Amino acid sequence: MTERVPVLITGGGVAGLTAALLLQRQGVAAALVEKHASTSPQPKARRFNQRSNEVFRSLGLAGAVAEASAPLASFSGMLVGTTLADAQWPEVTEALRASLAQHATMGDHSPAPSVLCPQDVLEPVLRNAAEARGVSVRFATELVSFTQDDTGVTAELRPAGGEPYRLEAEYLIAGDGSRSPIREALGIPCGGYGHLADNLDIAFRADLTELVRDKRFNLCTIENPAASGAFVSVNGTDRWLFSTSDFPGSAALDDEGWRELLRTIVGVPDLDVEMLSRMPWESGMYVADRFAEGRVFLAGDAAHSMPPMAAAGANTAIADVHNLAWKLAAVLRGTASAALLDTYHPERYPIAYATAEFSSLVSGHLGTMVKSVTNGEGPRFDPSAAMFGVQYDEGAFVPDGRGPAPVDHYGPAGRPGTRVPHAWLDGTGAPGGLPAASTGASTGVSTVSTVSTVSTVDLAGPGFVLLTGPDDSRWAGDADALGLQLVRVGDPAWLAEVELGDGGALLLRPDAVVAWHSASGIGLRDALSRVLGSPATVDA
Repeated sequence: MTERVPVLITGGGVAGLTAALLLQRQGVAAALVEKHASTSPQPKARRFNQRSNEVFRSLGLAGAVAEASAPLASFSGMLVGTTLADAQWPEVTEALRASLAQHATMGDHSPAPSVLCPQDVLEPVLRNAAEARGVSVRFATELVSFTQDDTGVTAELRPAGGEPYRLEAEYLIAGDGSRSPIREALGIPCGGYGHLADNLDIAFRADLTELVRDKRFNLCTIENPAASGAFVSVNGTDRWLFSTSDFPGSAALDDEGWRELLRTIVGVPDLDVEMLSRMPWESGMYVADRFAEGRVFLAGDAAHSMPPMAAAGANTAIADVHNLAWKLAAVLRGTASAALLDTYHPERYPIAYATAEFSSLVSGHLGTMVKSVTNGEGPRFDPSAAMFGVQYDEGAFVPDGRGPAPVDHYGPAGRPGTRVPHAWLDGTGAPGGLPAASTGASTGVSTVSTVSTVSTVDLAGPGFVLLTGPDDSRWAGDADALGLQLVRVGDPAWLAEVELGDGGALLLRPDAVVAWHSASGIGLRDALSRVLGSPATVDA
């Protein structure tokens, strides 16, 4: 008998596991398959930014992620030296000082922190949460082949040591990595700069607690005749990674050769070193020309691989599935037409391409990335605008005629197609407590009550939410008729920031993106119909 599920996800990495959790939050049953027996044994991405942590916060995982990232909570600086032992903090140039000042303001724009949490630590947190919440998670199971037609996707799956079986799904999310067999099978080409550098990551165990006690670093650039690259903190005590260009002769080094090399570049001749793994990898920019083909959607590295600039690839992957999950759920529920899914590529492709291109300008390998930051020679940009103020050019929102959001400074102003600005609020708009809300027949259960201090960003999902000024009399009837949660916001500063008068309103998508602003002159019901691609109904 052929098994059937609404959504099949391939790939048990950050993209796939986050997609499974987001679909589960939407009430959509998904099956996740991963050919490897466990989550990644490699640290890989480590810097999960505030937008990613807003997603984890919405999933009720803020505490678990904070606990997982606690060992590296104080490891935030960058060092440079010929060895780790002699490495020092870089000279604070005017460019670096300006960059640090800009980054210091980013906490004002989000309810969530940026954290250092190695991927091999984060992925088990996500997997455990998915399994605990009833997601069908199947590691050691490979997607052998698939076909699709107008009614769905049929996949042949092969568990390790078991017999192949068929599974039918309405949709398939391909989170199967940079060499994505699914992307290849669909014949989707990739654009971008292509190959940039060959790299080699050496994971090792050595007790460096005392050595780094007064210089707790995130990354440390090494320029040494023996080998150059960057040390990476994995747990801040005895787990570390050295990332280097794949230099001539590196392949011939055995474990003892690497131990001696590591002792040299650490600067401790008698250091006790345990080799954990060696992983060669390509740094490059490859962005799929299409993020969707029929009922199959590419996410994460399958859609865009890029150099490891501040874990840009992993953070972009989380944003991909945050965008996609609610759209799949709305179509599966029948409250949106399939046309809503056509907005995935135009919304995500430009952002992913720009992020990959920026990462490629400053990072062939980790050493060059660190130097570009410390010497101020990297491209100039406003980090708050880049993370919180980006606007989709087109997609599932109704433009309000104000023109594009600024790119040189933070100022989304509640424009449709941007992430809603953050403000702490309670019933009067002040920090602390829960917001005053009247709830219609909204889809799912609000997660507002799961956090003790609530941000406007927290209000997003699982359904659409209508944010109003203190006077909601104009909107209460429509919100109730359309099944929208209605939340009054009384914070004058926030209302001014989003250019919303006392009687105005914003429609918030489940991914915290503004779908509509009342200044557009288009009615709420009409706007919701345009976003969903079908007549607005209860449980939108």
